Amino acid sequence: MTDSASQSIHQIVLEALPVGVYVVSREGKIILWSAGAEHITGYLRQDVLGRLREEELLELSESESDSPGGTTSAPLLETVCEGRAVSAQLFLRSKTGHSIPVQFQSVPLRNDLGAALGAVKIFEPISATAIGNRRQNKLGAYGCLDALTGVLNHSMIQAHLKESLSLYAVYPVPFCVMCFAIDDLPKLRERYGQAGVDATLRVVAQTVENGLRPTDFLGRLLQQEFLAILTECSEADVAKVGHRLSRLVQHAGVSWWGDTFHVTVSIGATPAHDSDTVGSLVSRAEEALRESCAAGGNRVVVISS
Repeated sequence: MTDSASQSIHQIVLEALPVGVYVVSREGKIILWSAGAEHITGYLRQDVLGRLREEELLELSESESDSPGGTTSAPLLETVCEGRAVSAQLFLRSKTGHSIPVQFQSVPLRNDLGAALGAVKIFEPISATAIGNRRQNKLGAYGCLDALTGVLNHSMIQAHLKESLSLYAVYPVPFCVMCFAIDDLPKLRERYGQAGVDATLRVVAQTVENGLRPTDFLGRLLQQEFLAILTECSEADVAKVGHRLSRLVQHAGVSWWGDTFHVTVSIGATPAHDSDTVGSLVSRAEEALRESCAAGGNRVVVISS
């Protein structure tokens, strides 16, 4: 088989892979971007090849570990520098702006003399995402989802909260609720119009939902306010979860008429107590949210009782 024929087969195999593959040079420039990478991220080859460093384009951020507030450090950018392979669960930013949980692997590339040439990066969406998408499709068919953002609607998140409190009365496993709102929405509306605000709400909601565990719930509580139910999450953990979600939102970008802008969120959280009702629990979380907004936003406030 000739070298050209061998290269053609390699290219066909690369383009057929259902995972994303890209290669960075020693300088960090992206020099190969597969069809799978285009499909998963929405970025086309002409958007990335030789133009940007991967950290500028993908804005990789930390994913959660098994604990509610934990993170997993994954120094993917050190593969070229240190010449070692790494693997981790991370989030990358899609072209539409929302974060996608993915499994990443990074392997150094060397020439025959052992000198570093760069690194090859392989990523694929975490399988829980596909399961979650199928679940969302079923919920949507029953009218359980908010039409704009794709998360649970007001009635459904209230029903889950009532169910969580009933279960807590029998099995007092700690759980927390978290209210959050996008900062400076009036300014966004003035600059981008209501359609721009709607796009922002979608990106933020999807980013937060992708950052939660499959056992957590996220719903649209009010027109510009969301509520998350964090199962098996104690008061000691909830602030860490809030800060992690806040970072994910800041890393996400809203694409609007050729422009990309970033937003922050104010977060208020509280743990559930024996005497709580749906009303008292939501009221306490909203009080924490108001304190977060009053303090300038882009922060997490936790109220215990």
